[in-house]
Amino acid sequence: MKVSLPLVGLLSLFFLNNAYSQTSEFNGIVSKVSDGDTIHVLYEGEALKIRLSHIDAPERKQAHGIKSQKFLEEMILDKSVTVACKMKDGKWDKGFYGRLICNIFIYEDNSPTYINAKMIKSGNAWVYKRERNNDYLLNLERDAKENRRGLWSIASPIEPWIYRKLNK
Repeated sequence: MKVSLPLVGLLSLFFLNNAYSQTSEFNGIVSKVSDGDTIHVLYEGEALKIRLSHIDAPERKQAHGIKSQKFLEEMILDKSVTVACKMKDGKWDKGFYGRLICNIFIYEDNSPTYINAKMIKSGNAWVYKRERNNDYLLNLERDAKENRRGLWSIASPIEPWIYRKLNK
């Protein structure tokens, strides 16, 4: 399953969401996948910790958490990716937990695959709770749910933001 968008679609996805009116893009190698929505990318000799924007994957201890991590690893671990990070006041936005907030793309056969969206469409992540107004991503989530892919094959999956709240 490949989720790819033409350049016009990618630009509209970013610029319709005001948070991405400023981005910084670079290429790097994925050196580690911590879970289904956090990776480390080697860039200029440094391993940058990155939170995939727009998604929330199950926690590792949660049902489907390890499967989500493994799915992401199989797609991008040790591969070259293009990273588009959110900027704030001319600097990388590091979010609440000190991680860069970014969109990840991998190019295969000269065609970009939007990894964040692929995590949703494959049923390995939810649309992040603050992004629940993004029709494009919600349609991908709805499709995964209707087709019982990934975490949607579980009887009653618990959203990660609820799981975290219950397990503080």
